[in-house]
Amino acid sequence: MSDRFASKLLPVPRLGDDRGSVMPIFAIGLLVILSLAGATIALSFDSRAATNLQISADESALSGATAFLNAASPRAEDRLEAAKIAAEASARANSTYAIAKLDVGAVTEDAYGQKTVIEVALRFTPVNPAAQIAGRTASIDIERTAAASATWGFPLCILGLNPNASGLRTSGAASLSAENCIVWSNTTGSRSMEFTGGTASTKYFCATGNAHVASASVTPRPNENCDPIPDPLASWTAPLPGKIDINPFPTGSKNKSPNPAALAAQLSHLLDQPSLKSLTRSLIRSVATGEQLSDAETQSLLSTINSIALAGGGRNSALMIDKKGVFTKGAAKGLHVLEVAQILGLVDNLPSSVLKGDTYSMSPTLTLSPGTYAGLDISEGHVRMKPGIYHIVGAPLLVRRRATLSGDGVTIVLHGDKATFSVLDQARATLTAPSDGETAGFTIAENRRAKLSGKNVERSRLTGSGGVELIGTIYLPRQKFSITGEGSADQASPLLQLVASNIEMTHKGALKIRFDPGRTDVPMTILPAREARLIH
Repeated sequence: MSDRFASKLLPVPRLGDDRGSVMPIFAIGLLVILSLAGATIALSFDSRAATNLQISADESALSGATAFLNAASPRAEDRLEAAKIAAEASARANSTYAIAKLDVGAVTEDAYGQKTVIEVALRFTPVNPAAQIAGRTASIDIERTAAASATWGFPLCILGLNPNASGLRTSGAASLSAENCIVWSNTTGSRSMEFTGGTASTKYFCATGNAHVASASVTPRPNENCDPIPDPLASWTAPLPGKIDINPFPTGSKNKSPNPAALAAQLSHLLDQPSLKSLTRSLIRSVATGEQLSDAETQSLLSTINSIALAGGGRNSALMIDKKGVFTKGAAKGLHVLEVAQILGLVDNLPSSVLKGDTYSMSPTLTLSPGTYAGLDISEGHVRMKPGIYHIVGAPLLVRRRATLSGDGVTIVLHGDKATFSVLDQARATLTAPSDGETAGFTIAENRRAKLSGKNVERSRLTGSGGVELIGTIYLPRQKFSITGEGSADQASPLLQLVASNIEMTHKGALKIRFDPGRTDVPMTILPAREARLIH
């Protein structure tokens, strides 16, 4: 056989001989791939379960915090119980979750409100089919925690906005009582609040600066160095006035709109006598500066006026006053000299001798309609306001001596210089704010966008032994609000929120608030701060 054919008969190698070595490698690789895939899937299952569990814990804590805010009861214990029930109900909404921890903390309280923290921990053992593939003998427990804080703020009833002068000041035998709400002053410095006489009590006093307490009973002791509160009504825009009604009262009515400039001119003319200037220097100063006289100055001035009236008064007197000190001519005809000073805001409480013989009357009844007025002087009788908005432009609204002013669903808007609101002597005023509309909640409000040309701070005031009942908001961001005399706002209002540049209470002036908005349909214009938020 030739070599050519011999070579064809040589043995040929068989591929099947290496199969035993390749298959184990393939099997090991496949197992690794499956394990990695299982681990990835298991991790995905665990991650998704953990995320869902965290969401549930967050929702549970927030539910508890929200319930703390929304509970109807003002009692902290009731709100804590409501928080616990809501948090637990939210946590149990998914039966696969177990509550590992549920803690509603005790209430802490400060001038900003009552605060608590709700902590929730949830545990979950997920059904994870990829766990065994990943090499685990069982699914692992997952636990997530969340905490939410709740602040149930107290309603604000008094706020002094002026950062420079005392935001709240009491003296004499003044009495301030503001139950279930807080009193705040934005004034910086050592006399943010100043109590030099009388009594004052509320839920919390809070002074941006320091509080000065001397010869006064103040409960509780004011908190100091608080944060200032920005004007909570800064975004509110007062409606604009329309055409002025020249004759708001019927023909024959003694009520008439005052002319402060004419009254001031006549008073100055009386004082512009060589023999009087040294005796009436205090009143001349007040006419020039707008600063009210002290009690001692008022009494001294009264004695002087009586002496002048007896010596030079009479029907034909060049001074235009009679022997009782009452003007006989001009814009001030029929008014005592001190009463003119009171109308101008220079004197608060008239001596009883000036009011001698006055009798308080509730009749006759006159009715006013909403509109625009160049001031209002309600000097006698009972004037009732129909529901609506009353614009007072460039002159005061005065309720004097024997008069009564009342109205339901009424807002009085003050526009510009000299537009103030005053209830004097034995007068009465009973006003309730509208429950709806563009001025809902406001009883008396200053249009802070109206131009002011005067240098002096205007002043609205409650004086004398009259009585004032107000439900709603008094908003005077550029005016001082004074309460003096022997009566004033001593009827406990269920809803009174007072925001002014400064608040001043002297003599026996009283302001009483028993904050309980549920007793009236009038809405709060300044809602208390209520906040629920996750903290981790």
